[in-house]
Amino acid sequence: MAKGPTVCAAVAGNPISHSLTPFLFKKVAQHLESHGHTITFHTCEKIQHTSLIDALAWGHAKITAIAKEDEGADPTKREIWLSITSPLKHQLPIDSGTEWSIGEPMLASVNQMRHDGHVWKAANTDGAGLLMVAREFGFDFNFTDDLDRPLLCMTGGGSTARACAASWTEAGGKIWWKEGRRNLSPRGPWKDSIVNPRDVCDHIGRRLHIDFDQPAGSTPEIKGERIDAGLDAPVFLSVSYSDGEFESVIENEWGLFLDGRWLLAAQHLQGWAQLYYPSATDDLPTLSELMDILISD
Repeated sequence: MAKGPTVCAAVAGNPISHSLTPFLFKKVAQHLESHGHTITFHTCEKIQHTSLIDALAWGHAKITAIAKEDEGADPTKREIWLSITSPLKHQLPIDSGTEWSIGEPMLASVNQMRHDGHVWKAANTDGAGLLMVAREFGFDFNFTDDLDRPLLCMTGGGSTARACAASWTEAGGKIWWKEGRRNLSPRGPWKDSIVNPRDVCDHIGRRLHIDFDQPAGSTPEIKGERIDAGLDAPVFLSVSYSDGEFESVIENEWGLFLDGRWLLAAQHLQGWAQLYYPSATDDLPTLSELMDILISD
């Protein structure tokens, strides 16, 4: 049995009352325990803050409390794990000196942070999570012809949108930016992947539709007759989810509609693999396995 750290974990932001992140932390840890890894959560909470500094201070206060309770414990085995959501995601200064494990610091967006007993480390798993969902549903990024490349049809230009656009571009996909409360900068790393609106009809690659302006805690209304959408159907991925019962995938005449838990679970798994506990990457549950856990519970 590999003895892991004692962790103070939380999801931080506002609103976070609907968040399933603490549940995911515990369920992934249970899965890893069955593979010989032991992670002990001293606390796993939802902390409502509008300031990233306050969220980091919460973590340090918790670690200090543990140190007082167990003075003989190895201080390097005490860690802080934070899942960061709005409005905290853009509050980490570019010149903070924080180490990055995945993501582009210049995009000014962070959604995972870890203090390993020495320094703060950061990651943005939004884009990696989006690609994980896309590949789970059969998207192929190996096409060389621009017209065949997967097309990300996106609304919004905020931090999550920018991170996903950058990762989609890096993977080889194309982007149709439709509209949004904030513009998607034409000078970002995605600048050469943007498809002109007048050329969208000619694009034959498979499409993934996503609205990054969707309010947190909401579920989009889905209309249309339920039929078998087929393997090459367009995918409509929600960025949010609400409390209560849900259908993870709905197929109808328009395509596949995926509940926001798919994106949440994928981002969370990337957080474990890239930041929280990389040594156990090969033993993590698959995305489908983690979704099965969410459905059964």
